[in-house]
Amino acid sequence: MIDFLIPGLCLLACLASLVLLHRRGAKPFDYGLQLAIWLSAWMLWQPPAIIPTERNISIDSKQLASSHPINLNGVEYISLNGEPLGRDKLRDLAPVRLELSKILESDGRWELDWQRQITLGDSLKLKVHNSQPLTENVKISLLNPYGHIEDSLELKVGETIQAQLTATPKLVGSQLYRVRTESEAGETHTDPLPILVREPLQPKLLLWLARPSFETAALSRWLRQSGVTAQVMTQLAPEISRKETLNGLPLTESADLFTNESPFDLVILDSSLWPQFSALQKRQLNELATTKSLLWLVSDDSSEEFLQYAAAQSMPLQKEEATHLHSSFGYQKADNPEIPPLRNLGFKVTQPGSYDFLLGNGEPPLFWGRSTETQHLGFILFSGSHRWLTSGFTTEFASLWKSIIDYQLKHLGSQQPVILSNELPRTQERITLCSPLFSDQRPILLSSQTESQSIGGIAVNTNTQGQCYSFWPQSSGWHQLKTDMDGEPVLNFYIFAKQDWPQWQRSLNTRETRQMAAARLGPVDNRHSGKMPIERQWPALILLLLVCTSWWRERRILNRPLS
Repeated sequence: MIDFLIPGLCLLACLASLVLLHRRGAKPFDYGLQLAIWLSAWMLWQPPAIIPTERNISIDSKQLASSHPINLNGVEYISLNGEPLGRDKLRDLAPVRLELSKILESDGRWELDWQRQITLGDSLKLKVHNSQPLTENVKISLLNPYGHIEDSLELKVGETIQAQLTATPKLVGSQLYRVRTESEAGETHTDPLPILVREPLQPKLLLWLARPSFETAALSRWLRQSGVTAQVMTQLAPEISRKETLNGLPLTESADLFTNESPFDLVILDSSLWPQFSALQKRQLNELATTKSLLWLVSDDSSEEFLQYAAAQSMPLQKEEATHLHSSFGYQKADNPEIPPLRNLGFKVTQPGSYDFLLGNGEPPLFWGRSTETQHLGFILFSGSHRWLTSGFTTEFASLWKSIIDYQLKHLGSQQPVILSNELPRTQERITLCSPLFSDQRPILLSSQTESQSIGGIAVNTNTQGQCYSFWPQSSGWHQLKTDMDGEPVLNFYIFAKQDWPQWQRSLNTRETRQMAAARLGPVDNRHSGKMPIERQWPALILLLLVCTSWWRERRILNRPLS
């Protein structure tokens, strides 16, 4: 509205001035003077773009990083001066080429690497690298959250920094270690080293057998020796079973084995048990594979009802007449023919899914597993692996069963990943987070400093990593990313302050500035935007001169003597 109001007022005022001049019988010069006055008044509101712009300009990086807008119309090259900038500072610029001949390079190439998340009991390993030789002696120390030195290293003059410091966290949760750098001149700098320590994953396993056998005895022995917390039940008679627990697991009664409250993450069952299960247990088994992992030891004498159960789970098994030895198993060593072959039970897999796990090089397979969001079910279709233990092939036996159990438990602790775009997220800079979780739920960011206040994100593009959101955190420290205010965090990460890791920041900025300079090809044709508006002081000066001229002419007319 205002864009049309100001020119309209100038035009009406100009017409009114011309009408008054006509009534007074003014000269043509006065008409032109009034037209120039009101034209200058309009130019003061909307300065015309008549000044040719420079094709190549030189800008200091601090000026470019400031919030003040810079007119880049017609500019094709920018020569950066001063400190290098991060990727986000250059991303929103107009499509111009960047010239880095005057940019200040970082001293050496600082690189840091450490595990952002580790399991309790594992070692934290910090690797520090700088290709620039040291000019003085330096001591680097790794401090635990209580300020005590866990590891340190002294470097001499002329050496390049290639250090590895280690520590073993003692607590679960968000831990803030620190790295202290002390120079020979007495300068000390301490930088944060955040890690998230998780509890170790200890899945619980139930092995329920229809009868004792060499195969199941070998499996129980391996579970005990591997430290797996398990419960083994062997059915000796319809109402009599032998129960034992491995590696300190409390005994669980039979009534709770197939419910959602069951403590077991993986249930291994003998298919010969199927006729002995009650109708309630069979219904529970139909639902068990949706919440927990279920693995069947398929036997030769599996009943027709069991095969109908497998077909109802969309994993039908078809019995073949002849069984054969499986001699082309992938774990066998080609240069060691003495390893006993596995006996395939002769079940043919029908309708396997594209993401199913089929173990074995031949047909039919030795194992058929399916682990999706709604089903975790597997069938073991071989026997004879116990002979590997008696023949001295313990490693091959462990690899065989570990690959099967690992696949059946791969869903434990897994969640859709959240990808953090920044290697060193910093305050007041854009942080972009991407995840398939964000396609249906909008994420919120919570700071440990201001727990009651959430930080909203802005949805940006969708890529192969999922929907992305950008945030601008204002405080340093630990942050939690949630999809619900009352839900569990899907990601814990640390925001670094502006003064943290100054040499690493400069190295990262140098690398990102060079990447952006190489990626920017500049505009295809920028000739039509090669003009820039004149500054407002010039129309104001012209208007002042014209008004003074008009006033001077008016004074001359008023002072003219009457004839």
